[in-house]
Amino acid sequence: MSKEELNEFKVSAIFQNRLITALKGEKESHIELANEIGISKDILIRALNTGVIPGTRSLIKLADYTEESIDYLIGLIDTTFYAKSLDYINFQDRLNELIIHNHTKKGTIASTIGISRSSFNSWETHNYIPSLEVLFQLANHFKVSLDYLLARTNRETYKEANP
Repeated sequence: MSKEELNEFKVSAIFQNRLITALKGEKESHIELANEIGISKDILIRALNTGVIPGTRSLIKLADYTEESIDYLIGLIDTTFYAKSLDYINFQDRLNELIIHNHTKKGTIASTIGISRSSFNSWETHNYIPSLEVLFQLANHFKVSLDYLLARTNRETYKEANP
């Protein structure tokens, strides 16, 4: 992935427009809305006013609140179809499932996508979630959507997604 492609995850007019559309009709102030979503008002204001894509946890909260897929919000897909997972599973469990299913090793994945092997340990032992850039690389490696990788849906991809 090039630096230009990684920079697309910093500021996005598509993200800004889709978030504004998803939140249209919300009558609360930015402070009240941010509190309801569970993010800071500054994160919400930067996202709405300039299209700054927030960190992964805040992005998940925005996607959960708007009931949209992360892949849609950040412009990776154009369909708004999203089916929330009813299973209780987290990112770490989903990643381990994918590793086992694909008969691969964490070290191999790490070297393929350009991260350290110790990153996997921090995600597992400290319940960390990687940056959007690393998630994107992992999702591409496994050929799944970001939402599937983050265990937000049970649909592996959004290709030909029809409700």
